Amino acid sequence: MDLVTQIQGIGYSFVYGIVFTFMYHLIYSNLVKIKFKYLRYFLQICCGILFAGIYFTGLFFINEGVLRFYFLVALLFGLIIYQNYMHQQMMIVIYYINKAIDYVFFPIRFVFLRFNAIMRFIKKRVKRCQKKD
Repeated sequence: MDLVTQIQGIGYSFVYGIVFTFMYHLIYSNLVKIKFKYLRYFLQICCGILFAGIYFTGLFFINEGVLRFYFLVALLFGLIIYQNYMHQQMMIVIYYINKAIDYVFFPIRFVFLRFNAIMRFIKKRVKRCQKKD
């Protein structure tokens, strides 16, 4: 592997470490809302597999998918840089992204909440009618 390819791989790993950590925090901020613990774990594992697949696909285009130890060190270094220096500023960005997502999905959520309320009302009425009989 030549020097240019190694530098590209190290740079890709470093930037991917920062982007991966940001995306993980964005996804995790929405996964916390899920009440079912095992579903949340399953979705985290799926995200981890997806991110690993994207990382190896990028390495495949850079250097035929060869994973070196220093690529993992650069990935870890990107994660540490994000956690120590960028996390507080990016939490504001994550907050606004989540607000935009809530704004986009509000009509869908509104419909399902109304449908749920109607179904609860019908269920109560059916129970009252069954008690009278």
